[in-house]
Amino acid sequence: MKVLLTGPRGNLGTTLQRLGGAHQWMPIDRGDWPRFSALANGADVIIHAASDLLTPVTQDPLSVVESNVTATARVLEWLGKNRKVRLLFISSCAVYGRSQVTREDGDLAPISINGTTKLLNEQMIERFCTEAGVPFQIFRLFNTYGGGDRFSILAQLQRAFAEKRPFTLLNQGISQRDFVHVEDAARLILRFLERPTSWPILNLGCGEATRIRDIVSEFAHKHPQLEIRAGTRSEAEYSRADISRLREAEPAFRFQNVLDFIRREL
Repeated sequence: MKVLLTGPRGNLGTTLQRLGGAHQWMPIDRGDWPRFSALANGADVIIHAASDLLTPVTQDPLSVVESNVTATARVLEWLGKNRKVRLLFISSCAVYGRSQVTREDGDLAPISINGTTKLLNEQMIERFCTEAGVPFQIFRLFNTYGGGDRFSILAQLQRAFAEKRPFTLLNQGISQRDFVHVEDAARLILRFLERPTSWPILNLGCGEATRIRDIVSEFAHKHPQLEIRAGTRSEAEYSRADISRLREAEPAFRFQNVLDFIRREL
């Protein structure tokens, strides 16, 4: 299968290519967007994983919009002329905002630029693809770790330790998050690449919430030299993926546990 992949150098993108060796990958990097139409010819499916999580909207709003919204419009424009090509879009749990109810058909209330742009992308894709008859799948990815991770709390802990600086534990670490290993997320996406599910939108998380202070404690147990300082900041206290739909589609899939990963790998 010929798979056009946007965001090929990101953690998920590199993992998909590494684990999906049976497919022919057609990577589209940031500099390739002006030639998207020509480069996409021959694709059987598109995995749209590109996004910009690093650039603050206050620093370069045009770049943020181009990376996180206009790129999707380019994909949809091409799909309008190539309606047999299937689209898989990598969205985010950020669309739920502070809500503890994460059913895919529930209310959405994003509180960040990332969540807002991901929701806009979802709405554009769902409306366009439904009306144009383009097959699509949206994955709401929860907090990934492992691989080339640069964003999770595990990556933050590793950087603090490597740079010999204190790590700031916010709000006594009481918040809880659903952590999914990037390889688990990639394996599931690759399965649905070949065997579409009846659900147009799926949460990709492990379905369990882990307390932040347990993660920090596990890491500090292995690296007692790490200095931990207390800090405060407003944040959602609880986020866990409702994976009822995912379990219906993949009842036997077993996820890696984030605390076991710390004990084994970090």
